Amino acid sequence: MSSGQDSADTVKRFFDAFNAGDIAAAFATLSPDIEWTYHGPRDRIPFAGTFVGHAGVQDFFARVGQVIEVKEMTPLSLVGVGDQVFGRGIEHSMSLATGKEYRVQWSHVYEVKDGLMTRFDEFIDTAAVAGCLDGRD
Repeated sequence: MSSGQDSADTVKRFFDAFNAGDIAAAFATLSPDIEWTYHGPRDRIPFAGTFVGHAGVQDFFARVGQVIEVKEMTPLSLVGVGDQVFGRGIEHSMSLATGKEYRVQWSHVYEVKDGLMTRFDEFIDTAAVAGCLDGRD
């Protein structure tokens, strides 16, 4: 079992690398068999669902990049409790199709084992995201 601080540090390294555009370093914090879940309606949010492994996470980010431009993805807090990390943060993104933007808070739950993220669950205002993507409010 990891210490809570070690687990939170792993997630922080992911965000630091991702926000710096260092995708290789970000993926170095992910377990090869990570389970990455963005909870939401797949019929309105093309990147909703569960993605497995590095190839799955690459697919997730490819789907994201096809429909939105992420302007900000900032963790406000990351609290580790053993292997679990609970995060809160802000996402500000723009739909490439509609030009609409959303700025919402998110909650994440991560699982970290042996210094690698093995599970990721994102909870966000999916009504705001879907409305931005398809132009319906």
